[in-house]
Amino acid sequence: MESLWEFERMRLFELIRDHPDWSTSHLAEAIGHSLSWVKKWRKRFRQAQQASLALFQSQSRAPKTRSKSLMPLVRNAILSLRDQLKDVYRRVVGPKTILYHLHRDPIVRQHAVFIPRSGCTIWRVLKDGGRIPVRVHEHHPVERPAPMEHWEMDFGQLADQIEFFTVVDRGTSILVDTQTDQHYNAETALLAVAQLLLLNGLPKQLRFDRDSRFLSSWAMDGYPSPLLRFLLCLGIQPDPTPPRRPDLKPFVERCIRTLKYECLWEQRPENPTQADEMLREYRYFYNHHRANQSSACQNRPPYEAFPMLPDSLTLPETVDPDAWLEQYHRRLFKRRVGSNGIVSIDRHSYYVGSAYAGERVAFQLDAQRRQFLALHRGQVVKAFEIQGLYGLPMAFAAYLNTMLEEARSIDRQQQLKKAS
Repeated sequence: MESLWEFERMRLFELIRDHPDWSTSHLAEAIGHSLSWVKKWRKRFRQAQQASLALFQSQSRAPKTRSKSLMPLVRNAILSLRDQLKDVYRRVVGPKTILYHLHRDPIVRQHAVFIPRSGCTIWRVLKDGGRIPVRVHEHHPVERPAPMEHWEMDFGQLADQIEFFTVVDRGTSILVDTQTDQHYNAETALLAVAQLLLLNGLPKQLRFDRDSRFLSSWAMDGYPSPLLRFLLCLGIQPDPTPPRRPDLKPFVERCIRTLKYECLWEQRPENPTQADEMLREYRYFYNHHRANQSSACQNRPPYEAFPMLPDSLTLPETVDPDAWLEQYHRRLFKRRVGSNGIVSIDRHSYYVGSAYAGERVAFQLDAQRRQFLALHRGQVVKAFEIQGLYGLPMAFAAYLNTMLEEARSIDRQQQLKKAS
């Protein structure tokens, strides 16, 4: 191998000799090596007195000089300077300041011992002497809820043609469900959640990120999306994570990576239908045969670690479509009044008055009276009946179709915004 490298270096030497006007990038392209490799050997060729076989041989990587050990006198002087100079400089001094005073210390200079010149050496002495605290990063495992009570859901993507919907139970690491589509929007995401609940029952909580397909808006005070209202009306507590915190849903994030590495990237499906079939087969393997190294499973498949799972609740026959109001009682929705005096909340408009055009107002939701109270500078300026409420229970199928239609309207609004 070394002889092959020597031959490559000789080729570079000949190229430099025959083409002295060539740039480094031109030489690297001609010889097929990296820029750093060409720069290193070009520099050695320039520094060489004469060309010989030794010029093309690798140089030893052994240290050229022996590191000098510090005497206890110097170590104690460094630690003493760290403590004493704090009163002089009115702050904790660093390695450079200590080096300055160390080289002027009369006791150290009198003994003619080795005095370091590198700040790294001073830093190492301070750390060994306990002057720099060592940060201990403790691992705090995620607290596991009861089995099948708290799920995490998210989307994974395979190139631009396939997107897959993944749900994992936080308590057991069971891969609850996978679904695929070419691309999910607010309507198909809601439909995927409905299919999830129909086939697997109802959890108590469902955690997800602030994807606009779930929440319809990134705003923290956003009006509840059709998906949020859908979950609340079914008795499921939505648990959205704060922005840019994927670490708060670690189980589904890790599972999506596993699905990519162990299934999709290996089998390379060509369309969502093939991907759905592959994920369905892999889901059975994941839950029944694949050793899961999570703290809950202890290197066992999830269904082996949790053979007895509690019975889950099923979807109700009728739903109160306005049950979500209680969860948003006294919640504030901040808006800016338009030039026409109108404020938009969800898909509905509320006329506050042209006198408040351009002003910021807050709409407080009153669940008992089913009203919005418009607040301006702490004062109630108007009360509005909440538009879009239904007032009567609905059959589940009819309620689902209603929510899908609302989600569809959100998709149309987002498309219009992109087009404009």
